[in-house]
Formats: sequence, structure tokens, C-alpha cells
Amino acid sequence: MKTIRLDDERIGKLLDSLEASAGVPPDCRRTPRYRYRVKTLVMHMQQQGFSAPVSYLVVGRNISSLGLAFLHGGYVHTNTRCLAQLITSYGTWNDVACSVIRCRYLDGNVHEVVVRFDEEINPAVYCSEAVESRVLLVDDDASIARLTQFQLRQLNAHVDYVPTGEEALEKISKEAYDLVLLDVEMPGLNGLEVAKELRKRGYSGIVVATTGLTQPGDAERCISAGCDKYLPKPYTRNDLSVLLESLRQEPLFSTFHDHPEMKELVRTFVGELPVRLRALEEAVIKQDIAKLQYLCRCLKSEGTGYGFDIISQTAANVEASLLAGQALTLLHKDVNMLIKLCMQARAAVRSGGAVEAQTKEGALDAALPPKEPPAKEPPHQA
Repeated sequence: MKTIRLDDERIGKLLDSLEASAGVPPDCRRTPRYRYRVKTLVMHMQQQGFSAPVSYLVVGRNISSLGLAFLHGGYVHTNTRCLAQLITSYGTWNDVACSVIRCRYLDGNVHEVVVRFDEEINPAVYCSEAVESRVLLVDDDASIARLTQFQLRQLNAHVDYVPTGEEALEKISKEAYDLVLLDVEMPGLNGLEVAKELRKRGYSGIVVATTGLTQPGDAERCISAGCDKYLPKPYTRNDLSVLLESLRQEPLFSTFHDHPEMKELVRTFVGELPVRLRALEEAVIKQDIAKLQYLCRCLKSEGTGYGFDIISQTAANVEASLLAGQALTLLHKDVNMLIKLCMQARAAVRSGGAVEAQTKEGALDAALPPKEPPAKEPPHQA
């Protein structure tokens, strides 16, 4: 049942107003919250006075590892038992058991409802904004590095830091990064030399040059060396925010992300992917067909076992084309897709995962709708 009688524009303005008036900055919360503006979030509630749970279409506001806030067209009593139907980034869904801890009136018939999950979840499985960006910061200026690390962490980034170009090459050979922030002016191996060496090795990741050199032609020299973008110093927190947002990708989680027995196995598999990525890139740049076939065969064999079917299928397609004698130059798109998928692969870092539908009140368990995706059996539209 849809209970909010507002159009999308008015709902958007109401959500904007709530964010603007929030009393606690997101960076200061014990558990980070992320924007989760899902227009048709399905919530099953065991309301007081109802013998069976009722399914509602509500509007999501934000999500954290511990709970969820949403807009609803009516008052909901504290401690009301609920199941939040959360859609994962790969299109499946989980029922997450929770309880109402707060409900407040906003405007018209609209209330903000906050629920606490029975068990901790990994919000990144359901919300792309919750996915940590992986950044390597390369800068010999310790003062700038400290400030940049602080700003990036405020923007939900995991940051590794090295002060030299030589250490950067070593790090990149072993880890996967969504972004390399590379200072141009460094002693020893400078930033432009690092970028050239990375591209020579076949590195396909995003490299952004950072420098105080802002004269005509400086940006062009950075791009010519192999950098994707140029970020002049001094840059601000907002500059970094815009940069990270422009690079944001949907994460790829294992279909076994919520299986306790598989958690460590999946984490190990994902942790080993960066080395395989570098080997793939090197095989491509050296035109080593035999090595590329071997690497694809391994990914084809292992991907599905660890819950990454799409990696297996893409690797199988590349291997089959190579075995059929197709030229590597014609497989550029498929190989790049395989590399991209391996870059997107993430391990679920939190202990919660999907929460089973176990509740304090037996009526909710017994009377829940059949476990069908919402597209097949949507709630009643009032």
C-alpha cells in the first residue's frame, strides 16, 4: 500500500530539507549513514491492531550498517516489528528483520520512521554510496598528505599513502585502487615517470596528476605521460568529492556474501585479484596469448565457485575467442570488461550480511508474503 500522496519533486525537496537540517554531521556519527533515496522501498509491518503484517511502499532516506530511515504516510508505534525488503547491487533481494525505534511527524500525512536492524548489515551491498573508494595517495609533502588523507577519509575512501614513486609502483603491483592521486614533483622517480611506467606495464586504472604547476601546457604534459586527469594544487575537499563521485562504480559482490562459511574464502579470492589483474594487463601489453588464455581459464574455473558468475562467464568468452584464433586486437573490449569486473569485485567487510526473518512475534513470521521479488508480486497500490 502506497501511503504518501506527494509527487517525486515534493518528496525530493522534503528529503533535501531533512538533510540540510540534520543536527549531527555525518562525519561525527559513530556509524556512518548514506543517502538511500529508494522511491519504492517495500516494508512489511506487523502494526498494532492488525492480525497479519501489511506491506507498504515507502520512500528511503538513509541507511547504515545498523538501521534505516524512511518516509511513510502514517504513524508507526515504537517496537513495531518489520521486514525491510532490500535490493542488492546485483539485482537479488533480502528480507532484513528490524524494529521501529523512532517515528516523527513531518508534514501533511508524512512521517519519518527509523528502524534498527536485528543484525548488522553491510550497507554497501545495497547502496553504492556506501562503497569505500580505494585510493593510493603518492606525495612527498607530508603536510599535504596528512590533510588529503583526512579529507578523503571523510569522503568514505580507504587511503593508502606512500611518499615516493618507487613505493607507488610496488603498491600498485599488489593492490587494486579505484584512483591513484599522483604528485608530479617528487625526488627520485617523479609523477610523470611513474605514470609512463604504469602504462608501459599495461596498467589500466585511473591515475590523476596533482601538481602546483599550473602554467599553459602543464595539464597536457600530464595527460601525455599517461594520466587520466589533472588536478591543480591547492585542491579542496569539494574537488576531491567531485573527483571521487565521477569515478564511482557499482560494486560487484559475491552471491555468497552473506554465507558465514564462505566469508573468508571470498575475501581471500578478492584479495588475490589485484595480482591477477596486473598479470592480465601485462599479458595484453606483451601480446602473450598463452599466458592470457591461462589466466582466463583460471578465472573461468574459480569465479562461479566464489559467487562471481559474471567474471567466470566473461573470462570464458575471452578464452573461447583466443582458442578460436581471434586476434587480441579484436578482443580489446572483452578483455577490458574482464579487467573492469575484477576491479569492481568486493568482499563484504562487515559481519552481518543478509538477516534471516526471525522475529519476536510469531505472527510476523507466519503471515509474511511469499518470498517473491517485488517485480513479480508488488504490494497493493492504494
